Amino acid sequence: MLSALNVAAVRRGALICLVIAAPAAVISSLLADDDSGGSTNQSNWVFVALAAGVIAYLAGGAAAGRRATPAPFANGAAATLSAFVVVQVIFGIVRLAQGDGLSPIGLIFNGLLAATIGVVGAGIGVWRALRDTSSN
Repeated sequence: MLSALNVAAVRRGALICLVIAAPAAVISSLLADDDSGGSTNQSNWVFVALAAGVIAYLAGGAAAGRRATPAPFANGAAATLSAFVVVQVIFGIVRLAQGDGLSPIGLIFNGLLAATIGVVGAGIGVWRALRDTSSN
């Protein structure tokens, strides 16, 4: 499995994902901060940041899958999971420094979700690569 990973494709997909997902995560974190004592009155802009995160994982998976022809889906998942880990390590350090806790179950679920969206993105990347080669 590891031999099927194309490091350059995974790196490119992870960087594309980070360029979009990191600012979206920061914005989402700022918008979701609620110091009003447990109020459920949050901004709807959080959903825009969530959509940007999903688009980031799709774009990162597509970029990795398009360039890694032997195993596009594994490369798409690896790219988005790598980006997810980078962002979560940084946010985890910040949360722990602020005295907040981490949810291991939430991290595992969201990591699997990021990898799954990366696989869908890799499918899109493969489809675009096949479409581009058939039109030439």
